[in-house]
Amino acid sequence: MRATTLLILAHFAIGPCLAGPNDNYPFTVESEPDGDGHRIVARNSGPAPVSVKVALLYSVYATPDRKFPVFAVVPPNGGVLHLGRFKRTMSGVGYSFRYSSSWLLGDFNARQSTDALYRLPYRDGSGYPIGQAPGGAITTHHSPDSAHAVDIVMPQDTPVLAARDGTVIYTEANQRYGGKTPDLLDKANEVRIRHADGTIGVYAHLAHGGVQVYPGQHVAAGEQIGLVGSTGYSSGPHLHFVVQQVVRNGDDLGMASIPFRFYVGAPPVPFRPKSGALIVADYSPSAPASNGASPRAAQDGASTGLLQQVTRSFPTTSNLFLKTGVLQVRTYVRALPAWVWLAMMLGVVFLILRLGRWRAERRMRAVFEPREPSLGTRRSRNPDFGAQTPWARLLRACGGDIGRAERLMDYEQRKAPGISRNEAASRALERLERDRR
Repeated sequence: MRATTLLILAHFAIGPCLAGPNDNYPFTVESEPDGDGHRIVARNSGPAPVSVKVALLYSVYATPDRKFPVFAVVPPNGGVLHLGRFKRTMSGVGYSFRYSSSWLLGDFNARQSTDALYRLPYRDGSGYPIGQAPGGAITTHHSPDSAHAVDIVMPQDTPVLAARDGTVIYTEANQRYGGKTPDLLDKANEVRIRHADGTIGVYAHLAHGGVQVYPGQHVAAGEQIGLVGSTGYSSGPHLHFVVQQVVRNGDDLGMASIPFRFYVGAPPVPFRPKSGALIVADYSPSAPASNGASPRAAQDGASTGLLQQVTRSFPTTSNLFLKTGVLQVRTYVRALPAWVWLAMMLGVVFLILRLGRWRAERRMRAVFEPREPSLGTRRSRNPDFGAQTPWARLLRACGGDIGRAERLMDYEQRKAPGISRNEAASRALERLERDRR
């Protein structure tokens, strides 16, 4: 008799903004005939070990050979693991069973080495501000898999370097769009690198087509792996970096972020990432040294000095937001097409012309709307334009055009040089009114 099975692949996201690595990874959990019963088999053709959980939903006239749920780690590169066998309990009677499976990339037995250090994921001599980091203001890193993540504000297409040696286990480079809308929560381009201790470094929000490594490739710390972008749930170009490990929580598997330390200098000076810090990557032999102090004291002193220097040059969160905004605006402006620039120029010309018209109208209102002599200098409700001076009446007749009114007065004064300005204005107004008739 044929067994009835159900295979459920659970998709897990990296925090609130990253794609699920299980979408295209070559891992399967299937049931297949085995003598007078069936067995559940996991096959892993990818470059990373896979933590899998298989839970038994029900069985009818079938007995499993082990207790469920079953937790296991399937080795990479063609690994095959038998996760259970079901045997018929009554001869001649049909049997059935149903199970569900969920899995994550990584080994739930792995733990980060106590001496693990990570270089800054950008080129030597470059420095970029850290936006979000543990202990600072947090806007999106609220879930366990991103609680210890950092966001480094970097311009579009800035090279991203591997922070630690390891093997690339997953890449996604086909996503095009970014923004703060729920449909983009799992649409970030990313690279995942497995380290020697089994932890996984995640580099996310990379540019479309900005992944420059492939699954199975070994990379060294400092090797370029991609380009900064703003794909997925993102408000602007930046690098989301986090170190994760698979954890078993009771009867569930989950992905958890873990604390980590960056380092600079040679010998290394470790430090914890801090929100608002702007750290320059420096791994030359002339970087901060110990000066004869103990290694621990030298590291602490160098870290303190480094962060104090960062604080002086970039002291406040408001400055961080300002720098972030400048970088994002500059990146956005560079990407504008030609027709947008043309439309913007036409808009500026229109605004300039409109501003000139507005200023002329304002001058005319100031001249021809008399005010009562009060402390508030409020407008008269019934202004007497007949009480205006000849010059004011002429200017009003010229529509507020001072140049035109002056030319008319000059003409009258040249015809009769001895007359006053008021007389010239009166004659110019009379001539203007006659011409209009």
